[in-house]
Amino acid sequence: MDSLIAFIVSHWVVIMQGVFIASLMLILWIYLPFFWGSPWVPGPYRVIHRMLELADIKPGQTVIDLGAGDGRIVILAALKFNARAVGVEIDPFRCLIAKIWIALLGLRGKAEVRLGDMRRFPVDGADVVTLYLLQGTNQKLKPRLAESLKPGAKVVSHTFSMSGWTPAVIDTRCGIFVYEIGRMDEEIDTKVY
Repeated sequence: MDSLIAFIVSHWVVIMQGVFIASLMLILWIYLPFFWGSPWVPGPYRVIHRMLELADIKPGQTVIDLGAGDGRIVILAALKFNARAVGVEIDPFRCLIAKIWIALLGLRGKAEVRLGDMRRFPVDGADVVTLYLLQGTNQKLKPRLAESLKPGAKVVSHTFSMSGWTPAVIDTRCGIFVYEIGRMDEEIDTKVY
């Protein structure tokens, strides 16, 4: 016990520097995503499954998840809906976690999460774009989604809506909004669950 105390006392400065650096990294890992567009909050699997189900994904369609986090939407889209799923995540640690899960589940070639900025990520080939972002971030992405996505493509958002767009489907229990690109408001008869 005396040798442990002696070690701590003699290395106190190095130990405190390590604690400080570890604390700083933890704080950055938690709060830096607020500056990137949205904090990471993992969506429950039942809600993710419902998002993909309401999007009516067909095998082979392309699903893009903006702000993919640990890749759970991408993984579920490839695994359960046989979609080609691509996510973009700005946090390198979460991107690495997603890549590891994809490899462990044998989904390479069907699913991938790329390190990058969702504000610059190309979405033009998507049949479905999924979002679990803040209201303000959704609003900033809205013009680019409207311009880039082909008619009939769907935007599925959890919790936060796309103000100014009329959803084709709303699931009030799960907080899911499904929008279809190219449909005029008067053509939409919103289905509410």
